[in-house]
Amino acid sequence: MRTFCSYHPTKPAHFECASCDADYCAECVTKRSLPQYGRTETYYYCPKCQGMVERFDISDIIDPFWVRLPKFFIYPFHPRPLVLMFLVSASVVFFSKPGLLNLLINVALWGVLLKYSHAALKNTAHARYYPPKINSETISEDFGIVFKQIAIFIIVGIALSKVAQILGPLIAFVCMIFAILSVPAMIIVLVSTGSLIHAVNPVVFITMAWRIGWGYVLMYLFLTILGGAPLVLGRHLIAHLPASSHLFLFTLAKCYYTIISYHLMGYVILQYHDDIGYEVDLDEEDSILEEKKPERSAGSEILNRVDILIKEGNIDDAIVLIRGETGGNISNLELSERYYNLLKLKQIIPDLLKHAVTYLDLLAEAKDKEKLCEVYLECAVRDPGFVPSSSTLFTVASCLNQAGNPKGAVNSYNRFIKANPKDPLIPKAYFLAANIINEKLKNPRKALGILQSLIKAYPNHEITPHVQKYLRQISVAQ
Repeated sequence: MRTFCSYHPTKPAHFECASCDADYCAECVTKRSLPQYGRTETYYYCPKCQGMVERFDISDIIDPFWVRLPKFFIYPFHPRPLVLMFLVSASVVFFSKPGLLNLLINVALWGVLLKYSHAALKNTAHARYYPPKINSETISEDFGIVFKQIAIFIIVGIALSKVAQILGPLIAFVCMIFAILSVPAMIIVLVSTGSLIHAVNPVVFITMAWRIGWGYVLMYLFLTILGGAPLVLGRHLIAHLPASSHLFLFTLAKCYYTIISYHLMGYVILQYHDDIGYEVDLDEEDSILEEKKPERSAGSEILNRVDILIKEGNIDDAIVLIRGETGGNISNLELSERYYNLLKLKQIIPDLLKHAVTYLDLLAEAKDKEKLCEVYLECAVRDPGFVPSSSTLFTVASCLNQAGNPKGAVNSYNRFIKANPKDPLIPKAYFLAANIINEKLKNPRKALGILQSLIKAYPNHEITPHVQKYLRQISVAQ
């Protein structure tokens, strides 16, 4: 039965801590990479007690393959297999004329596609859901598995021919049906063991299919549908398109469904790896545990621990944790926001105002204008003398003006001017404040006074010609 994270109920749990009696998803645990015997090992720790956690078996983490079916159809649309499918299809069309050389090239092209499909199968079997790269290593390394798979079909064909000669066509037909049903099991055995002898050994591949059970039957049903899909598309869709596109589209469809089929078989191996005796070697950086997950910073790991304390109602401990771990130097926006809100909740105003300077800088950097204005106004109400950093305060004034708060914008420019008298942006602050006073607060007389004072104070500044031009416009309007 699938277990879900104790603190993120919608996410499956990947780890458990026996000491805390808690289950965690990959986001909750603290991850540390440490040197161990000449290589780097990754360890996972409980966010509460900091003890090492135990990982659930992967079979308890992943969805059954029949639940994941829609994602199998999306898999080949990743740029890597998509490029390969188009290249193979275009090349098949280009080398489609009769001739030995073109025949050999076509065989090589399908060999490349089959090798890539095997690489996708192995990737999936090791819980890596992204398609493999298209490079010489993927295409040429262990290419023998392609020849071994071809050999499976040759051996099966020879065996059926012998059965027909000795026991007659009826028995051969029954054996052929059995062989067709067994092909996926043979491929799985081939991938699992690397042995052609094992792959064609009825005792081995029948045992393999038996261990998978009804899942094998369901997989075979889907593989049959996938195998026949190109023919259905060819008859009902491709046949109605221009004849010149038929070969390309039919080849593209075959490539598409081949890659899906091998991705599906890889997932079945992953799902039933314990039953079939296949060892899944999880790559900590690329496995399902890290699927589509960006690298976490120290701030985000602290945030996970803070959120757990908050959910348990330990607000004071959460504040102490943030202070102890960061020393007040917070560079993570989410963590900064959480700390600000916790301080606001506990009404620790001096610490809130001190931290707000950092928080506002992060909001300005993230261009979150609405939150920037909201936090600044909250702090300004609590302390009329509150002043953020100069660059942030200048940004706040502009954002307040854009948000339809001209008085707040002018007050912010005034506060900027008083707090930073030597800042190079002072002339611009005066000019922008005058513009707002004239156009939005409808007080041209006051704006004129500010502009005239600005020209006297900064007669040689680069902004002065613009100020003079605007001053004339106001004078004419009056």
